[in-house]
Amino acid sequence: MFKVIYIRNADPVFFTELDDRLQNCLRKLGVEVTQVELEDLYFEWEGGKISFFNKGELIEFDGIMNWGYMSPKHMQDFNYLIEAAESAGKVTLHSTNAEKILQSKLLQGLRFAKHGVPIPKSMAAFTVNSIKQTVRSNFAQQERGVVKALDGYGGDGVQLARGQDEIISMASKEVWKNHQSVIQKFIPDSIGKSVRALCMNGQLILACEFSDTGSDFRSNNGYHESLKLVNKMDQFKKYEEIALKAVNAIEPYLTVGGVDILDSEVYGLQVLEVNGWSDLWDSERITGIDTFQKVAESYFARLKRHYHKE
Repeated sequence: MFKVIYIRNADPVFFTELDDRLQNCLRKLGVEVTQVELEDLYFEWEGGKISFFNKGELIEFDGIMNWGYMSPKHMQDFNYLIEAAESAGKVTLHSTNAEKILQSKLLQGLRFAKHGVPIPKSMAAFTVNSIKQTVRSNFAQQERGVVKALDGYGGDGVQLARGQDEIISMASKEVWKNHQSVIQKFIPDSIGKSVRALCMNGQLILACEFSDTGSDFRSNNGYHESLKLVNKMDQFKKYEEIALKAVNAIEPYLTVGGVDILDSEVYGLQVLEVNGWSDLWDSERITGIDTFQKVAESYFARLKRHYHKE
């Protein structure tokens, strides 16, 4: 039997019930699960040894599981912890390398470009002058563009700019705040609409469409009354190739990745990003697929691969 510690999300606005359900799904597979709090954990290291402690007590485990985005400080602490766990030979939800890519829209974009994944043209610049140069080279005077923070969840940090001057202003403000952003071409025939293709362990599990029936150009800006979901399982094959290409660009057999895809009549299928902690509730509700159990099974397969217990 595998022993897994499950780190409850330190910012449990949406995640408490989700955490409980994922733990129960792991237990159904015979995994011994111990829930822990991020604030109670620490680790020590010396030559050839890394040890982990929970509330001052030494804790032994085979894997470490978690779900969901956190505040910046909690996210930093969590990333250090999974780096330590992987260094000690433990199984994390994603590898630390994949985690770094999943938490950065810029790193994702570079991986997509390297592996030939269709994406809207994107650019990054690090000073106001270079922002001006790349925007003026790539956008017409009144052309709309998208400015994205490198991290964020549910559409946070994604802004639509109307023309060169506004793109430059938005991106420059991020520089002034010592933040980096990505500037991206706007796909005008997919306003407020995107397909979520949920992939696990090298397979596409489901496809559904998120759309905003109000005035927001973002398809999945949180949870609100104008959010509409459409089951796209009848078009499963249409999205399979591009979705798997996107997750494999990050890491083969990625435990879980929710691929956001624009289905444009003009530009074809275009990948926006991959979410390492994808929506599970809404995708399950609209398709009828037990997404929580699928996540548990995918992580369980990662455990077995690591410990050669296939």
